Amino acid sequence: MSSSRLGLSDVSSGPLLVTAHRVDHYAVHVEEGLVARLAGLLAGLLDHLGSPDVVIAVDTGAAEHHLGAVTAAVLATGRPFHVVPVPAGETSKSPQGLDNLLRALHSHQTSRRSLLLALGGGMVCDLATTAAAIYMRGIPYALVPTTVLAAVDAAIGGKGGIDDAGAKNLLGAFHHPAAVFVDPQLTGTLPERQIRNGLAEVIKVALIADTDLFASLERHADRLPTGASLTQIIRAAIVAKLRLLAEDPFEQGDLRRLLNLGHCIGHPYEAATGYQVLHGEAVAVGMAIAAVHAHLTGRTSLADRDRILRLLDAYRLPTTLPEQMREPTWEGMATVRRVRGGPLHLVLPHTPGHCTVTDDIDRASYDKALSELAARP
Repeated sequence: MSSSRLGLSDVSSGPLLVTAHRVDHYAVHVEEGLVARLAGLLAGLLDHLGSPDVVIAVDTGAAEHHLGAVTAAVLATGRPFHVVPVPAGETSKSPQGLDNLLRALHSHQTSRRSLLLALGGGMVCDLATTAAAIYMRGIPYALVPTTVLAAVDAAIGGKGGIDDAGAKNLLGAFHHPAAVFVDPQLTGTLPERQIRNGLAEVIKVALIADTDLFASLERHADRLPTGASLTQIIRAAIVAKLRLLAEDPFEQGDLRRLLNLGHCIGHPYEAATGYQVLHGEAVAVGMAIAAVHAHLTGRTSLADRDRILRLLDAYRLPTTLPEQMREPTWEGMATVRRVRGGPLHLVLPHTPGHCTVTDDIDRASYDKALSELAARP
C-alpha cells in the first residue's frame, strides 16, 4: 500500500494526513509536547470547520491532569465552550452513557457546526465518536487521547462503539474525526499497567504489519518506553494501522480484517469479566491463543510461536484465560460470529509481519490451545 495513497509522504515528522474517503481528509498530529501548541491547531481547525463553539467531553479520570491545559487552549481560540464530564470506566460506554452525552449536547444547544472535542482514554474516544455520528445526523469532532491504548487504537480509524447486552461494541457507527491530537506526554500520569495495556495493541499491529516495530519492541523489552522512544513507537503503530485501514476504512468489503488479531477471543473475554480485565490485556490473551492454535495446526513454527509469546511475557501481558473464564468466553464468541457474518474469521500470526485469516476454531482446538498455554512455565 503506497504512502501517497494515505498522504503519508513523511511518516517521521509532521501530521499524518489521512484520506478516509474521497472528500474526507483529516490530520493525525503526533508530537511530544503537542498540547503546548494545541491552541493554534484548534484555531485553524475551528476556522476551517466554521465552528461557532466547542463542547469538551472529558473522561473524569483524565480531567484532573489534563482538562486545564485543554480548556486553556480552547479559551485562546476565542470560542465559547462547555465541559461535559463523562464518568471514568467502561460503564459509561453504554446506551445510558451515550444518552447522557447526547442530552448534554442538546442542553448546550450544540449545532451542526459545533466541534465535539473528546479528552481521555479509549472509552471517551469511542463514546464521542458514536455521539458525533448520530447527533443531528453527524457533527464534527476531534480527539485528544490521554492513554497509549487510545492513541494507537480507539482514536484511530473513525470507529465508534458502545457496549450493550453483555457484548463489546455491539452498537456504534463509522464517523471520521476532523482531527486527532496525540501528545504522548499526556500518558505520563498513567499507572504502569495502563502503559502495558496500550502496548498490547502496539504489539498487535507490529505483528500484523511492521517487522521493524516488532524487532524494536523486542530489543527494548527490558524497560517501558518513555519520551521520544514512546512517541516513535506510537507514531509507527498509528502509521501501520492507517495503512491497514486505507483500502476499506468503513468495512464495506471483506470482513476478514487482520486488525482483528486477538479480538475475536479478546472481546468476549473482556466482556465476560465485566471489563475488569483491560482491553489490551484481553487482546494479548487472544493473540497468545491465536499463536498457539497457529502452531498446533501447522501454520507457524514453534520458534515463531515462542517469539510471539516471549514478547507478550516481556511486557508482562497475560497469555491465558483463567479456568473460570473459558466457558463464558467461548459462549461470548457466538456474538463475534454474528458480527463477522457467520464464521469467526480468526486471525492467525505466522511470523512477525505476516498473518492470515482462518474461518473458525472449534471447541476442541480452543481447549487444546488453552491447555498448552496453561502448561507453560
